Amino acid sequence: MDTYGIQLRQPLAGDLVGRTLPIAAMGTAFEASYGWRLLAGEHEIAKDFFSAGSMGLMESFVHKASVNTEYVGPATFQLFGDDPSGERDPGLDTQSVPVIVIGGMHGYQLHQVVKGDTLTAIARETGSDVQKITAANSLQDPNKVQVGQILRIPL
Repeated sequence: MDTYGIQLRQPLAGDLVGRTLPIAAMGTAFEASYGWRLLAGEHEIAKDFFSAGSMGLMESFVHKASVNTEYVGPATFQLFGDDPSGERDPGLDTQSVPVIVIGGMHGYQLHQVVKGDTLTAIARETGSDVQKITAANSLQDPNKVQVGQILRIPL
């Protein structure tokens, strides 16, 4: 445990990120100001800042962020304490977690694959699309799903 850093509680590795992003952590930051960003490789696809807790006190906090991106695929979520100089060095307080971004998603439902299911048919029935279902489930081949497999269907 980093005594002065940020302890990220949410999002967790593999979580889906859509139009909103719940952020939960424990930490302290300059004037209780935090920043977050989503990275696809080196490309920043979304970011923002928010205030939480009190300056200098280690406190738990929850923040609901709006995410405006059409990106679909794997990404890295980063949470960090704000730097009053305006140039943030990604120091020890930066917490990173791999997530899956589904731009525009409101939420998802679970679907258990039955005999005869295809991603195209599931997408048609649910109003989702094959690209989003493939990304949400980290499928290597969208033509290969197994009976009994539980899929996250982004909506």
